Amino acid sequence: MTVSEPAVDSPGPARVLLRGIVKTYPGVRALRDVDLDVRPGEIHALCGENGAGKSTLIQVLGGAVRPDSGEILLDGVAARFHDPADALAQGVAVIHQEFSLVGPLTVAENLALGNEPRVGPWINRREIRRMGADRLRALDFPVDPDARAEALTTGQRQLVEIAKALGRKARVLVLDEPTAALTRTEAEHLFQVLRDLRSHGLGIIYISHHLEEVSALADRISVLRDGMKVGTWPASELSHDRLVAAMVGSAVDLRATAPRHPSGPPLLRVVGATGSTLRGVDLEVRAGEVVGLTGLAGSGHEELARALFGATRLRSGQIEWRGRSFRPRHPLHARRLGIASVPADRRREGLISTWDVAENLSLAILPKFSRLGWLNRRARNREASEWCDTFEVTSAGLGQRALTLSGGNQQKVLLARWAATAPELFILNDPTRGIDVKTREAIHRQIEDWAEQGRGILLVTSDTEELQRLADRIVVLRAGRILSEPNSGRDRSADVADERR
Repeated sequence: MTVSEPAVDSPGPARVLLRGIVKTYPGVRALRDVDLDVRPGEIHALCGENGAGKSTLIQVLGGAVRPDSGEILLDGVAARFHDPADALAQGVAVIHQEFSLVGPLTVAENLALGNEPRVGPWINRREIRRMGADRLRALDFPVDPDARAEALTTGQRQLVEIAKALGRKARVLVLDEPTAALTRTEAEHLFQVLRDLRSHGLGIIYISHHLEEVSALADRISVLRDGMKVGTWPASELSHDRLVAAMVGSAVDLRATAPRHPSGPPLLRVVGATGSTLRGVDLEVRAGEVVGLTGLAGSGHEELARALFGATRLRSGQIEWRGRSFRPRHPLHARRLGIASVPADRRREGLISTWDVAENLSLAILPKFSRLGWLNRRARNREASEWCDTFEVTSAGLGQRALTLSGGNQQKVLLARWAATAPELFILNDPTRGIDVKTREAIHRQIEDWAEQGRGILLVTSDTEELQRLADRIVVLRAGRILSEPNSGRDRSADVADERR
């Protein structure tokens, strides 16, 4: 399927205009003569697969990367940014997935950071608090100015980042995957905030792999593929299928599978699990079954997943593995029994930033290539290459640093690492967060294949569509207790969404 680009006229000067942007890295041309314009009072979605060039384009706009050629105009005036602080000073604010708030400081202190009011040489903390409270009140943001940033929910942190950007007189606001870790209620509140900001003339660039919210929120949609702009369309004229086709160059076959009904004794059984947030949770996962585990942030599903892999300890309760009592002392203990865990935060908890693809991928099976303290690199690289082929990891080679890969390829490296251990149970924490539609589908098919091979899957996710697609049963937690357990994830997705509010 091909998608033709309509003529889209821009009345008057664009709030921001990027023209002819080119950026090349060794062996990779990340951006190829890309144009993008965002009008005043517009939400402009930027879509594309992982590795399409979105992040590089935003880094150019935000001052983190200098283009090889091309120009940037703000309200018709040429602009050149030396660094992100310079871009912010000129009115471009980029809010990344990893927030920049300082945890121990209060909300008001974070809002004033770098621009604190003073009385002589001393910081005026009373004025900081007043200014912060006034700004939050003016924006109608339900956040306590005296709360420490580290105690905020993800949704509240997002609002504080927006308030901070607007306090610096931002004319262009860029949001990168803003709903990746938000609850449905938090996401809906964010959408209303963005619509209000649009009505005040702000230019907003919205990057998301959630295509349904893109279509509902955006005025126009631009698509990048392989470093080039495919086109720009009014959101109302671009269907979901046409948008996917524009992103990947062809239609994506979304495979539907019949519900599984595994029998036999549980592979994993949890009885009365109690911890810092858990309050007597029972759970079972059978071989060949996908069990969805979900809930609002802090409801206990993250703690249970970590406890099952030995990353934290339960206060009380019983865990059984194949009918025998099991209390993992540490992750290595769990791995030796046949349990694998893929963390939600692949950058902080999954990948090792200074290691390359081969080193990260083979981390869990290094003893296989070691003898008398010596590592057989040739054998390791041969197997790493085979796993990269199996999971279709796109990279410049095994020696490329893993953190320079696109988000989708980083996730594939983590999944390949644990698949190499041949586990009997996968604990998957938000396995497709921030992943493009094509890679998401590939990961979903891999999860289904594992279930068909008789592996147990505990899928910890806040994505209702993912639960509907994959889960045979869904366990919903609220305040550390089981709220409900529908019989079928495919039949009860709407109910789960309501229960997670």
